[in-house]
Amino acid sequence: MYMIVKHAHLTIIALTFLLFILSFILTLKQSDKVNHKILKIGPHILYTLFVITFIYMLIVNPLNLYPFVNGWGSSKLAGFVFYVLSITFALKWAKSTIWRYVGLVSAIFWIAMSARLGFADHIKIKGALEDTQTYIEFAQSTLVALC
Repeated sequence: MYMIVKHAHLTIIALTFLLFILSFILTLKQSDKVNHKILKIGPHILYTLFVITFIYMLIVNPLNLYPFVNGWGSSKLAGFVFYVLSITFALKWAKSTIWRYVGLVSAIFWIAMSARLGFADHIKIKGALEDTQTYIEFAQSTLVALC
């Protein structure tokens, strides 16, 4: 059951990202299709399903990776919050095209960081202090690789 929920979770992430990119393109083109019901309601449904699958996987996970107990779960949760805030910034709050692109880059950054963190087994096992330092080192190496 865990693997089914995990794959559903990953599919939901991919769908939220695809809907974001579609909405972003339509927003830049100033299309009326950006107000389509699927693009307005879809992300909220997907975010709800995302949170439900996240909670399930935290409860049932074999490594006891709970938020605020282990830094890995908290980092994933923070990455999701910043990802959603970046999307909101890019689609609603930003008034100029440049700031919309800043929101796009920020959303891509946070989803990439959260995805990379999901596959970082060495971070999942270390203690809280080591975990924080490892996450900082990982973020620095990722930024160097991107630049």
